[in-house]
Amino acid sequence: MRSRQRSSRRSGTRRRAPMPLDSRKQAHIQNLQARTLTGRQKTVVFVYQSGGSYSYQAINVIFRPQASIERQIPDRDGQLPRPVYDTLMLAPPGTSFTGLVMIADTATASAAAVQGAKKYQLIEAIPTGIAPGGSRVYAYLRRLQ
Repeated sequence: MRSRQRSSRRSGTRRRAPMPLDSRKQAHIQNLQARTLTGRQKTVVFVYQSGGSYSYQAINVIFRPQASIERQIPDRDGQLPRPVYDTLMLAPPGTSFTGLVMIADTATASAAAVQGAKKYQLIEAIPTGIAPGGSRVYAYLRRLQ
């Protein structure tokens, strides 16, 4: 009889309801996220367009270039695989991507600094994480030539 009880527990037939996240747990998740980002961030400039004018905002993010592609594995068409994105950017929660024109790899938020810097185009921004609305934002970027 005991072996049946053990096996039913191991097989996962009993499931518990997920624990809700209260404000204390959400704050704890956000504090841990901020601590893990410390020392790994770099400052980039987000260029926004509103009406006919541009605005520049410096934001601390993590930049990760796409890892190398396995050239031996073809894509769906049988051709050599192409990168989907050039850089993965990890942005803090609450970062606005509305009206974003480009992201410049410079620490100075000015038109002259943006003009001479590497520029990236946003492909997609996805909020992820346990907390509602996400505890971080993954943004996929393509480098502009």
